[in-house]
Amino acid sequence: MLINFTFYFIFILIIFFICKKFNFFLDIKDHNHKKFASNQKNYFVGGFFIALILIYNFVEQKDYFYGLFLISIFIVGLFADFKLFNNPKLRLLVQISLLVFFVYFLDIKIPSTRIEIIDILFENDFINYSFTVFCLAILINGSNFVDGINTLLINYYIIVLGLILFFLKDANINQYFTINLFSLLIIILLFNVFGQIILGDSGAYILALSIGLILIELSNENDLISPYFIILLIWYPCFELLFSMIRRLVFNLYSYEPDTMHLHQMILKIISNNLKLKSDNVNHFLVASIINLYNLSILIISLNYNDKTNIMLALIAINIIVYISIYLVLRKKLKALQS
Repeated sequence: MLINFTFYFIFILIIFFICKKFNFFLDIKDHNHKKFASNQKNYFVGGFFIALILIYNFVEQKDYFYGLFLISIFIVGLFADFKLFNNPKLRLLVQISLLVFFVYFLDIKIPSTRIEIIDILFENDFINYSFTVFCLAILINGSNFVDGINTLLINYYIIVLGLILFFLKDANINQYFTINLFSLLIIILLFNVFGQIILGDSGAYILALSIGLILIELSNENDLISPYFIILLIWYPCFELLFSMIRRLVFNLYSYEPDTMHLHQMILKIISNNLKLKSDNVNHFLVASIINLYNLSILIISLNYNDKTNIMLALIAINIIVYISIYLVLRKKLKALQS
């Protein structure tokens, strides 16, 4: 692990300086999100690093089609990063088409929900494949929503992978793939803290898909682990997307268009207004730390009860109640500030 970590760090450092020298992968700020982005130059090369390293790992293990799966989703995000794929509906259609093809071709299935009537339905391949595609699409796009400020998404998935690797040591998963992804994220985080390297759409897509594949394998190969523990591990990006969709429907907003009313953005507005710190990176780090420390505390509690469905459901419900309560309080405060 140490050798790989050192190699990845040197490799990323070299590529980063090349990007900085020639302005490769330079992020063009979205007008709608300009106020939430760091004022310095950002390079959306994080996804490029993840793609190269993970595809190399899959080729080394002769899992060529899994590598192709990852690169295809990465390319969809890369086109969006380069502003070559600006139609969100078309991008979602392409994304889902790729998910449908590879989920069916690679026979990727979610094994059980521990709800008898649903599990009976899941015996039908079409229903199971469709639900798997739906879950992966929610995770990919929810992760992209969460990746609105530096360190938030990367740190969140470092926590998820760290808990799997260090507290579920007996879990039957692809350890080589998981350890390499974990090491890579730690290195990218070192640059992301200072706003130098960001994931971009391409990075968020391939990272979320990688996490999704690891968690499906974890669920498939470990019968004792509750499927709701898996949901708890990724509840935040998934609920962020679902809540945003409901919120936009309620307020008659376009479901596909970006806005600045996600939870992390609202917390950032409050912190920026109250603390008045000059550094965007410090503001981002504070927001990401608040959200991730909460998630870490819930996930640590869940580890000892990962086979207890009722407890997992209770923790998921607590998370949803806390999220909505904080969101409503912040929304009220922001309205008061604007009036």
